[in-house]
Parts: sequence; structure tokens; C-alpha cells
Amino acid sequence: MRSKILYFVSVILVLFTVTGCGSSSSSDDDNGGDNNNSTPNYFSALEQIPVGQSRLLDIPTYDGKNQVVHPDILLDDGTFYMAITPYPWSNVDHENPCFYESKDGLNFVQRGHNPIVDHPKNGYNDDPDLIIDPITKEYRIYYNETPSDYKTQYIAVLRSKDKGGTWIDHRKLLRFNTAGSEPFIVSPALVYNSYVSKYFMYHVEVDRDSVAHSPVMCKKDPHKHYIKVLTSNDGIGWDKKNIAGIGIDYPAGFHPWHINVIKGNNDTYYMLINGYNTGFCDHHFLYIAVSHDLSNWHFIPTPVVTSRDAVMPNIRVIYRSAALINGDDMYIYFSFFTDDSRWMLGVKHIKISQYVK
Repeated sequence: MRSKILYFVSVILVLFTVTGCGSSSSSDDDNGGDNNNSTPNYFSALEQIPVGQSRLLDIPTYDGKNQVVHPDILLDDGTFYMAITPYPWSNVDHENPCFYESKDGLNFVQRGHNPIVDHPKNGYNDDPDLIIDPITKEYRIYYNETPSDYKTQYIAVLRSKDKGGTWIDHRKLLRFNTAGSEPFIVSPALVYNSYVSKYFMYHVEVDRDSVAHSPVMCKKDPHKHYIKVLTSNDGIGWDKKNIAGIGIDYPAGFHPWHINVIKGNNDTYYMLINGYNTGFCDHHFLYIAVSHDLSNWHFIPTPVVTSRDAVMPNIRVIYRSAALINGDDMYIYFSFFTDDSRWMLGVKHIKISQYVK
């Protein structure tokens, strides 16, 4: 009898090992695609970047200029996927969302056909945000359709059912009459919260003063900027009447510019905020804010990326950024503007605990 019991125990153990029961999942529905799984092997190349240091990334663009801005990134099934826009010499004619993949998080190649959407008439597409729908598992890229005259703006979406190989259903979701009483919107940043089964779309309400927002002119900015949030049950239907402010304790006089939101560990959310004080080029660094309820955010005053980062010696402005999290390690993909007017991408390795106590 004892030998039969041992036999059945052995069979059960073998079946448990083969089927992988009890193993961790390779995705996290809560993050909506802005976070990552925690399998260490996927991060082996990124882990080689010393903590506190950066690497310059070379992203091949469809225009051959290899200048980029506005990254967003996710890790799915061991592959890194990134949405980003070319922006050579600040030329909006090239600013269109593009899509890439990588096996190590450092070397990216084009996936599918770039750009993934055509320019709107008399305008451009900017500020893409990449997310995975937790129900359908489709990839979505939300972005701004911005007119050249800045009078009417849309937030649009593209969907992909094959992990970015092809993109369908170009749809305008929200319209802002920026020539009237409605604000100009930058940097939509989405995250899905499974506890309330809702999408949260954060964004920054600014003005139409392009001079005050020029990294070339570096003028003072007399306008106020506000971080707002809007929720949706499915990420497609949105009601502008429900836009609300958030609680955040950044310093008086601080101008938030572009943001991103990442789901971390233990129901902690991180907001990456690039911003400045008096003028657009005045200490235009990258900061972190932390939240546990997606309504109230604590701003960390120590910047996580500055113009002094070693990735290049001539950085003028740190711009829209994205991040992946693996335990206490955060890998920040930050776009930046240089003194010689180029737009580039770097990745920095930090320990979250060194900033968030």
C-alpha cells in the first residue's frame, strides 16, 4: 500500500510540473499594458545598466532621421513593445505614431508598417499612449489629433488584434473646441483599474500659446497647467462633462507638461511628470508622483531624470517619458531635446525606494 501511495504522489508532482500550475502570469490586467510582468529573465539586458545611469537608444524611423519623442512602452509575453513619434528638428510633418518591438528592451525594430496612421488634414498626430485592453487583449494606442491652427483637437484611438502587426478602427473619441472655451489637451495617459473596472485617462490641460511651449525659444510661461482625469467603462465611450481635477502636492508655480501613468506593485501607481518652473527650459526635468487610489497623488520633489544625466552632455529639456517596473527597479524611457535641436531617447535605471520612502 505504501508503494502505491508513493507512486500516485510522484505522478501528481510530475503533472504539476508539466502543466505549470502555480506559476506566475506573464501579464497584469491591472496595469492595462503600461506596466510589466515581474519575470527577471526578461530584464536581464536592462539590469546591466548600473543604477542611476542611462543608455542612449537608437530608434530607426521611417523618415531616416532617427529622431523621436513621446515614448510609451509595455512588456507582453517576453517582448517589449513601444509606441513613439518621429520628430526630426521639431518638424510636425513627420510626427506620426510608429510601433516597434524588442527582445531586450534596448534594441528596437519596426513592427508592421510605420507610420501606423496618416496625418489628419492640416495637422499632425502626437502624444501616443499604449495600453492592452484587459477584456479583449487587443492593443490600443490613444493619441492626439492636433490641427495646425490649434482650434479643434481630438483624442483618437487605434486598435490591434495581433500585437501591433496591423492597426484598425481609427476612431475619434473626444473633440475639444480649443478656439472656444475648451482647453488644449496634451499627453493622454491611460491606466486600467480592475477593482472598479474602469479606464482612467489622465491628461494635462494647457493653453494654445506655442511660443511659451517652445524648447527652442525657452520663453517664460505665464499660463497655468492642470492635470485632469476622465473615466470610462470600456475605454471607447468618454464624457467630457465628467472631467475632474486630481489632488497633487507639486510646488506652487510648477508647470506640469507631459505625463504618463504606470501600475506598480501592491496597488501603487506612479505618474511620470516632466515639467518646469518659470520658463519652458528652466529645470525642465522628470519627476515621480505616487498614488494608491488614483485620485490623490504625492509629488516627489527630487527629479528622477535631469539634463545632467550622462546619456548625453548637451541635454536641454527632458520630455515625455514612460517606464517599466520590476520589483524595486524602474527603467525610465525618457525623450529629450538637445542644444543642437535634436530629439532623442534614453533609458535610465533607478531604484524606486531611493525616491519613494
